[in-house]
Amino acid sequence: TVFQAFLLLTLLSLTDSSCTWSWFGQNPSWKGPPVVEQVSIFSVRVSWAGLLVKPGCADKIRVKYWKSLSPNDWKMSKDPCCTVDTTSYLVDNLDKYMEYTYQVIAVEIKTLRSSDYNRSPVTRFKTSRDIKSISVDSSIPEPSPSSSTSPPLQARLGPQGGEEEKDVPSQNFIEKHFMLVIIGSVVGGIIILVLVISTIVSLRIKRKKTEDTTPLTQLSQSQSQHTKKKDDTAPLSQVEKKALSLILRTN
Repeated sequence: TVFQAFLLLTLLSLTDSSCTWSWFGQNPSWKGPPVVEQVSIFSVRVSWAGLLVKPGCADKIRVKYWKSLSPNDWKMSKDPCCTVDTTSYLVDNLDKYMEYTYQVIAVEIKTLRSSDYNRSPVTRFKTSRDIKSISVDSSIPEPSPSSSTSPPLQARLGPQGGEEEKDVPSQNFIEKHFMLVIIGSVVGGIIILVLVISTIVSLRIKRKKTEDTTPLTQLSQSQSQHTKKKDDTAPLSQVEKKALSLILRTN
């Protein structure tokens, strides 16, 4: 109907991405992992020239990296970082001679403030004194995963494949605040235990009161019944005897 078509066009117009039809399977993707090059033993340049497929369907690029031995302790390039036209990013303040894993992400901003994160395969790289450092302004290589790659560039690319890491903020919180989580769990368990014990004690007190009041009630009822029977079997008075004898004589 006309209303449904209008509603669909309205929803599509709310997307910030220039690729409006990304809702229909036209999401950005990656040809391969990013290229990582050493700038110093404390910094590297991550580049992705020629690797992003359908760049018009992305709104921005973000770079994610972490120590290979600590995948949950990841860091992300801060906004504003990289537009779709950007093809490199400088990562500094690294621990020297430590292996890091790098990944680039094409972000699509959808309706209702939601976003899609289209991740590339990862690249592992470790700075070393034996690796020749480059200048930040040097030309950016354009690797082609389908073609043969020279050994130095292949070393910078690292292992290829869909080794994607999921963002797990809940796991990060648990790991960073482990003692706080343990203390909170213990306190919560104690509170629940106290509530259970209080409930059990309250039920037992009510049951005991019920048992204590029941014999008294039964005793009062039996006494009243005995009194009633006693009243029913009481001896006749003189007047009642005379009246009874007159009745018998008349008969």
